[in-house]
Amino acid sequence: MKRIITISREHCTGGLEIARQVAKELDIPFYDKELIRLAAKESGLSEESIAAVEKRHSTSLLYSLYTMGSELPLNDQVYMIQARIIEDLAHHSPCVIVGRCADYVLRNRSDVLRVFIHAPMEYRKQYAVEHGLFAKDAESRIVEMSIAKEDKRRAGYYNYYTQNRWGEARYYDLCLNAQLGQDVCAALIEKAAKGQ
Repeated sequence: MKRIITISREHCTGGLEIARQVAKELDIPFYDKELIRLAAKESGLSEESIAAVEKRHSTSLLYSLYTMGSELPLNDQVYMIQARIIEDLAHHSPCVIVGRCADYVLRNRSDVLRVFIHAPMEYRKQYAVEHGLFAKDAESRIVEMSIAKEDKRRAGYYNYYTQNRWGEARYYDLCLNAQLGQDVCAALIEKAAKGQ
């Protein structure tokens, strides 16, 4: 049995809802935005600062040269704090953790089920409109560009902090198309976690 379930997901796939459902069905804690609150508490920074730092990463040469010789950049410090929190949570009890490179942070544990949720762009655009992320009359191209931009941000963050590639199947135990439906995806994750 896999005690810990990490879920990475493309934007507008319903991955967050799937993760919540899995945690509820298995009666285990669920961590997403709670990691921001825990990191803020540990670091002394505000939750808003942590959330803002998560949205960017320091990959520019100029930024690296500027911070050379000083302490770690703030975004690297936040990543390290969250990594410690993820390790601690996994050590203490079974749980579902969404995003934040948790699959990579816990890569040396054999009790982790690493899941990636994806879906075709048409499904994701429809999801975005149905869930009020865009107006019903929003131009399709604008919705698609916004979704792609968020995917690029997530991939950039993940690829910067890990040695893996975000969304590449070989780095996950289970890759699911959200188009199968939330209940089906949740049930498949639960079965995989139980080893069924």
